[in-house]
Amino acid sequence: MTAEKNSEPGGTAPREADVVVIGAGLAGLTAADALLRAGLEPLVLEARDRVGGRTLSEPIGDGAVVELGGQWLAEGNARMGALAGRAGAALFRNHTGGTDLMEIAGRIRRQRGALPPLNLPALLDVGLARLKLDRMVGSVPVRAPWRAPRADWLDGHSVGEWLDGNVRSREGRELLDVAFTTLWGTAPDRINLLQALMYIGSTGRFDNLTTTKIQDRITGGAAHVAQWLAAGLGDRVLLEAPVTELVRGNGTVEAVSARGRVRARRAVVALAPQLADRISFEPRLPHDRAVALRSLPMGAVTKVSAVYSTPFWREHGLSGKALTSHGPLTAVFDNSAPGDGAAGVLVAFAPGGRARDLAALPAGERRQAVLGTLARLFGPEAGSPDLYFEKDWTSDPWSRGGYFGLPAIGAMHGAVRMLAEPIGPIHWAGSETVLKDYGGMEGAVASGERAAAEVLAALTAEVEQPV
Repeated sequence: MTAEKNSEPGGTAPREADVVVIGAGLAGLTAADALLRAGLEPLVLEARDRVGGRTLSEPIGDGAVVELGGQWLAEGNARMGALAGRAGAALFRNHTGGTDLMEIAGRIRRQRGALPPLNLPALLDVGLARLKLDRMVGSVPVRAPWRAPRADWLDGHSVGEWLDGNVRSREGRELLDVAFTTLWGTAPDRINLLQALMYIGSTGRFDNLTTTKIQDRITGGAAHVAQWLAAGLGDRVLLEAPVTELVRGNGTVEAVSARGRVRARRAVVALAPQLADRISFEPRLPHDRAVALRSLPMGAVTKVSAVYSTPFWREHGLSGKALTSHGPLTAVFDNSAPGDGAAGVLVAFAPGGRARDLAALPAGERRQAVLGTLARLFGPEAGSPDLYFEKDWTSDPWSRGGYFGLPAIGAMHGAVRMLAEPIGPIHWAGSETVLKDYGGMEGAVASGERAAAEVLAALTAEVEQPV
């Protein structure tokens, strides 16, 4: 059995299921897989014409793919690694050998070693800022950031405000602005400081976020894992079935979608918060939960892949990694598959306002702007790839941005804290409903496992209640 598309307008989904799961990303598929293995009948409703959510791959020949969505596994991402193993996909370490590039203050510089190639005042400034950040990170419990000393103050301020008070040099501020914007998909003045410290804490320290040297990738791409999960669920996954309404009844919940109405004993909403907010709930969600869903808008990001016959930059001693404060891109990485003879792939990111500015251009001008930046960094050869792919996640109606929901200033005490709490028969999954590994593939898998366990416990309790 395979995931079923709505080939006929007005096609009707099955009327009954034990659990209806809304969203066929890693969170929803993990939850459905766990429920099926526990003996229940899940039904997954997915708005897109594909599974995988914020993971997405495109084939480039000979079984290789480029990844246009989530792809990297950080150190300690055991759940996602184990799931990839179940899907028959090996992990491999990202290529990092060679010299990195940095374009700051209008000049391209080569970085040899761990220290960024900044002038001495800026280097000291950035080093001190990193030490201060890591010291603050150490005081924030990752799974309960609201318990941190001065949590209210941290929640009420942005990273941009913190940088204003702690980074004095122009080059240092330029570099840290690029780093934060790349990692969060928005400008530092929109990043909740408490959330940022929690997020950094998931990896241990700030430098772990800015390197790919300790990160793994999945052979065949992360989207392969989602496709494998969906294949195991077969026709229990319905595509092109956006849910518009969830109605709680007497011991049931009914989902209204483009594929008809589905009645179940429980529901799992496995969507980004701002997408869940588009669903009409009857009766209405509690006011605080409705506000919470609206308090985590997505960042903005366009991800680009340029494919070449070989990773030619390695021949020039370059790693393929670059950070730049000029042009539509901010960060570039070598994204080639392992093995001799594999095509060379550069993956690049245009985050925040740069993503929106890039999206406003015609397709030809977008490509020219991106390839112009790659050519400036890596030489003329980078301006003429064999294949070119771009994914504007902000314009995707079923993502509306990337990489994850960004808590508004002051939202960590309320919005983020309550997102995982069930409301009657409705349970919640998605990478924004976890704190450790927030926003990533590991967090998505963890949230799906947690939601499935909650459903199983609730249904077991119902059966055991005395008549």
